[in-house]
Amino acid sequence: NNPEELRRCEEFGADILRLCVRVGGVLTGEHGVGIEKRDLMGEQFTEIDLDQQMRVKCAFDPDHLLNPGKVFPKLRRCAELGRLVVTQNKLPFPDIPRF
Repeated sequence: NNPEELRRCEEFGADILRLCVRVGGVLTGEHGVGIEKRDLMGEQFTEIDLDQQMRVKCAFDPDHLLNPGKVFPKLRRCAELGRLVVTQNKLPFPDIPRF
């Protein structure tokens, strides 16, 4: 129940996953991405890769009912918010926290 220990543990886990990708491994196994790994997707995939994956998901789940907020990373840059102008402020995953 120590917040600092939790933070350090999560940081250590992220470091392990980054190392896995650097040496040719992947972020996930049979359990998928989930909340804990979603923000690390950029370590393994390019922006183009993530965009294509999002498009496939949207094709099969246009109402975003399946695992909302558990697959794709949160917005990370102002440039990503700029895309909203192009999409008329319609976010593909409105439930994902933005900052």
